[in-house]
Amino acid sequence: MITAAPMGFILWWMPLAFVLVVAGVLLALARRRRKKKAAEPTSLPVAHSDRLTGLASYRSALRRYRGLLIAAVALALVGVVASVTLASRPAAPSLAQPDLASRDIVLCLDVSGSMVDYDAEIVDVFSGLAQEFTGERVALVLFNASAVTYFPLSSDYNYISRQLDRLQESLENEDDSIYSGTLLGDGSSLIGDGLASCSQRFDTPEADRSRSIIFATDNVLAGKAIYTLPQAGELAASEDIRVYGINPGDTAARDYLSDFAAEYQTVVEGTGGAYYALDDPDAIPGIVDQITSEQAQALPGAPTVVLRDAPVWPILALLLGVAGYLVLAWRLRR
Repeated sequence: MITAAPMGFILWWMPLAFVLVVAGVLLALARRRRKKKAAEPTSLPVAHSDRLTGLASYRSALRRYRGLLIAAVALALVGVVASVTLASRPAAPSLAQPDLASRDIVLCLDVSGSMVDYDAEIVDVFSGLAQEFTGERVALVLFNASAVTYFPLSSDYNYISRQLDRLQESLENEDDSIYSGTLLGDGSSLIGDGLASCSQRFDTPEADRSRSIIFATDNVLAGKAIYTLPQAGELAASEDIRVYGINPGDTAARDYLSDFAAEYQTVVEGTGGAYYALDDPDAIPGIVDQITSEQAQALPGAPTVVLRDAPVWPILALLLGVAGYLVLAWRLRR
């Protein structure tokens, strides 16, 4: 829904700058004229000129000339004003209320020691996923022994992109501050607790919204968890949450983790989601297609002010002014 508002100017200072420039030029020309007038005579006497100016044809030609000259100056001014108006970028502000998809997505990232070599790459995958969504709300949760919300559910994609870039930079620079709050537990890499915690990050569980978790872990448990991974999967499924798993440990070079990968795949597919290896080229398009294919009702988003250029009338005035001036200038030369 879009509501129109009175027209304004984006570069509102342009007319003031033009007036100042014109004033400066006129002042310089006036000073030059005064100097020239003081140095040279301004007129040359002509005998019996009153005989010429008294002729009816002369007076008629003079009136016609003055009329054409005034009209030419007026059209030139119209062209100048139209040009300044165009330079000021006339715009019509409008209040837009976009429709948002009623889908909530929680990005859930394991930041335990076994994931250190992969987290920056996974965050890059998360960034690619976020760029594919339109209108969905996205959140990011980091977990190890405990879970921390890095940013809550939001549809502000500029904010989401900045936060993901910041996290990726911190991971690449080995900034330990990002792990603050994720070590409060018995052991580390508590996979089931991480998934259960991410399932609790949806702020309106009673609303008719599609809920998905994109879960990135190698499923290597190193501690005593409250929830096993299958129990956390059952919790997510009971709340109609689909889990899409990304596993960096599912590679031929790490076949000793195959049992962990098999359990991981069984759990996420049991929620109605899907399972992908990190190096699977179909991971991003596959997850996006499955999430966006879920039926969801469109909801009204937050109203925003949108400026739309409105140059039609200034352009028409400029064209008419220039065309009219050229015609009158041709007439004046005859």
